[in-house]
Amino acid sequence: MNARRTAAAVAAAALAAAALGCAAKSNLDQLPGAVYAAGAVKVYRSAVLTNLMGNETWGDGPDSYMQGQTWSFHVDDSKEKVLKFYEKELPGAERTTNDDGSVSFKVVPQGAEKNEFVTVTVDDGVIRIGEHCRPGKIKS
Repeated sequence: MNARRTAAAVAAAALAAAALGCAAKSNLDQLPGAVYAAGAVKVYRSAVLTNLMGNETWGDGPDSYMQGQTWSFHVDDSKEKVLKFYEKELPGAERTTNDDGSVSFKVVPQGAEKNEFVTVTVDDGVIRIGEHCRPGKIKS
């Protein structure tokens, strides 16, 4: 009788572990280190994080220095399907078709300061989510 209970407990634990492994990851898990992006945009459901890169930009003005980071994801779904998802999720976003044919959505998140924003760029097989922040907000 104890052997059956032990086997049942092991099986239940294995099913629970499998269910946890299949659970959808949160935006915080998918966008590590995000200042605004995790709260401003959703990561496409089947996207797989492939790269995270930081950047810095300077303009001509005294307050033009910004820091940023971009998360790159691989997706198997078509570009059109991913675009429909983000069109629905980001109805007020500024939409731009880039020279390379990719499409970018730009949003200003709640609480953002001047020149801070989040972008989502969709291309064939790739999604890039980026954020541009005032200096010191991004923690490495």
